[in-house]
Amino acid sequence: MMNRRSDWNFSQTILFLFLGLLILWTVLKAQVPDNKLVSGDWLQANLDRPGLRIVDMRADVRDYWSGHIPGAVYLDETALRWPENGVPGLLLPVEVLVRLLEQLGINKKTTIIIYTEINNYRATYLSWALDYIRHTDWAILDGGFSRWKNENRPISRDYPRLTRVSYGQKVEPDESVRVRLEQVKNRDTQTTVLLDVRSAELYAGERGNWKRNGHIPGALNIFWASFLREDGSWKDLKMIMNNLQELGVTPDKTIIVSCGQGLMASHTYLTLKYLLKYPRVRLFDGSFNEWSNRDDLPVETGKR
Repeated sequence: MMNRRSDWNFSQTILFLFLGLLILWTVLKAQVPDNKLVSGDWLQANLDRPGLRIVDMRADVRDYWSGHIPGAVYLDETALRWPENGVPGLLLPVEVLVRLLEQLGINKKTTIIIYTEINNYRATYLSWALDYIRHTDWAILDGGFSRWKNENRPISRDYPRLTRVSYGQKVEPDESVRVRLEQVKNRDTQTTVLLDVRSAELYAGERGNWKRNGHIPGALNIFWASFLREDGSWKDLKMIMNNLQELGVTPDKTIIVSCGQGLMASHTYLTLKYLLKYPRVRLFDGSFNEWSNRDDLPVETGKR
């Protein structure tokens, strides 16, 4: 009798151990990495996962029509911005942004995977917006649709059937990831670095379409795409870190990233915050577009 009971207890232990490992494997499989980049392998393994929403943000909706990742919904990045106080494009007010997410079938618990052609800034602008409303369960598809297609992964022309949902609890924006014009104007230059990630020519004022070309006084400059290889993958992160630190962009400072209208800066925000683990990174989404139109604010030209 004792032997039978022992055998039964042993069998139960093995069964519970197996079920525990299965649950653990399922959780790890679905978990978004800390660096906010997921591979094609990860996404393909999770395509049928409940609570997953894939967002296609390529530049041309016709690319989406001709083929997209199964289950992906299309979103144009211009839908994330509208005029405010005369500035042509700032991030939507929180309540409008949440309404847009609801229309996409996204609630507070949805895992959101975003992709573009390659690793460009249209995807990262949405990811920064999600950070702003404290929606932390998101990631970028590393390599974008181009790598997905080159790896012969599944492609669909079917549109997902979306049902509007309630996002959930009231959203309290995280102002620690965003700055406004007055905050840039009154920043403490001893503890804060303003990083302009436009091209050197735009920074210097040699070209541009703004009322006044140039840059915000005191801003440092490094081109956002200089972090990337031709295929959109990141260069060696230690090299990127060294280049930034030589420029004076160090982890002990608050880093405000800026560009023309916040798009390119959102890519650098991702790089600094999630790949390089800088603890205090904030985005100025009004950027030079908003600053240069204010006649009472100074603008500098020339390269540093």
